[in-house]
Amino acid sequence: MFDLMHKALKKALESCDQVEIYGERGNVLSIDLEREEVKKVKHVKSAGIGVRVVISNKIGFSSTTALESEAIETCVEHAIKQARVSDPDPHFVSLPELSTQSYTKPEKTFDPRIIDLLETGTGDAIEHCKELLTGMEAYKVRKSVTCTPTEGSFAAAHDETYILNSECIETSDTGTYVAAGIAIVAREDDGEETSGWEGKTSRMLSEIDFDWIGRSAVKIAADSLGGKKLETKEIPVIFSPRAVQSLFAYTLIPQLSAESVQRRQSPYQGKKGEEIASENLSISDNATMPLGINSRQMDGEGVRSEATSLVDKGVLKNFLYDSYTAGKDNVKSTGNAIRGFDSLPAPGATNFTISGRRASTDEMIREIGAGLFINDVIGAHTASRASGDFSVVTQNALGIKKGELYPITQVMLAGNMQEVLKHVELVGTDTRQISNVVSPSIRVSKLQVVS
Repeated sequence: MFDLMHKALKKALESCDQVEIYGERGNVLSIDLEREEVKKVKHVKSAGIGVRVVISNKIGFSSTTALESEAIETCVEHAIKQARVSDPDPHFVSLPELSTQSYTKPEKTFDPRIIDLLETGTGDAIEHCKELLTGMEAYKVRKSVTCTPTEGSFAAAHDETYILNSECIETSDTGTYVAAGIAIVAREDDGEETSGWEGKTSRMLSEIDFDWIGRSAVKIAADSLGGKKLETKEIPVIFSPRAVQSLFAYTLIPQLSAESVQRRQSPYQGKKGEEIASENLSISDNATMPLGINSRQMDGEGVRSEATSLVDKGVLKNFLYDSYTAGKDNVKSTGNAIRGFDSLPAPGATNFTISGRRASTDEMIREIGAGLFINDVIGAHTASRASGDFSVVTQNALGIKKGELYPITQVMLAGNMQEVLKHVELVGTDTRQISNVVSPSIRVSKLQVVS
């Protein structure tokens, strides 16, 4: 890959001030289940190169999936043409330069077993799908309840990233991934139905307990049967790690992006150094953590990965920066450029990590006289990033009465993310990573529940 990229760099530098070549290779095996049968098997290998050029502060970009010299030369020409017809960007400072600090490969982000699985074909992957079903069948529900799978999935992947630019950066990284999930419908003899889903993603095959995924999906579905209604009122709420991810992905993470702040689309503009959350809450983004789903030795521009404190005991410390937004604010990039070969980089979260004053989930539940435990929410994508206002439907929520859980139904949450952060009382000990959020359960002292 680097041979082709060097040729593209040399060609582009004949006409450009600065050049960046970004390359990717991917190898993905996926299996879809329908009920208890294999519905689809796909094994896809992909590759692509993206070219970014700078001519007198004018930016051009083009990409291609054809990795031949002629096609890449054409890609370079298209990027140059685009730059020449673009307006100069007064905020562009420079492509990132090579750091004096060496890159460090995060631990447990590459698994030879996943490479073997990708090379040997579908047999082992199908066996892992069967383990999902075995776990589902192993969980004992009461006699009046029947549980059946509706769909499931398994995927294994290996990716490689290559970055080369005119400012002496030449680096690459590689990682493996495995993911599995299953959806269950639980039926009561009286005809009532509820659904439940569980899944997990990891960098290492040994970290996935397929049996646990099946059992957990059944438990979530079965525990939701017989739901009761709640009164509309403000009550304490506990968000599970999955519910935290669903909400934060569409509210807090975009709000802490330097791009949103600079566009005046974040409520945290101008609030660095101020208290924006409960002192019981701290947030960091750490692309170096072992086993992190998005850990990598460098970001999408070749900037060395690091851990960045965003909120420390309630106080706003920093935002997520790539090189462009960092140049605009005259600060150092936090190494948070996120991209693919067919897109320009933008700041985003890697392993967005929640910590704070801790208690076990059981302790958090026991201390609540009347409240709500939320497994997940639906509709978080409709939340306003600018204001933080959200109105979502709870999924597989459980009521809390004197420290005991019971199923509830037809409940919505209405609130504001800035207010939620200020009312965080405790974080749990059940930390897990879901997508780009690493979080335990979180207890909020009050939130509006709408029946």
